[in-house]
Amino acid sequence: MDKKNENSPGKFSVPPFASDDDIWNKILEVLTPFERLEADRSKSEFNDPYMGGKEIIVKRLDESDIAVALLSEIKVNGDEWAIYREF
Repeated sequence: MDKKNENSPGKFSVPPFASDDDIWNKILEVLTPFERLEADRSKSEFNDPYMGGKEIIVKRLDESDIAVALLSEIKVNGDEWAIYREF
């Protein structure tokens, strides 16, 4: 992945009412292979910052941030997410 693409948000969709496990697996698909190896689900934060909102802060074992995934749109056929990498 070139630097230009690394700076743009990744996007993914999940079915309506997807579990945190389903969302986590989709996040991993968007990350680079190195980021996938570093991502630690037990250290990551699953938050509901406001009613209807959802964010997942993807963290490493040392609790530093890799990325943040934000629920961007809720549709009848599934939810749209955007993921932004930390630099």
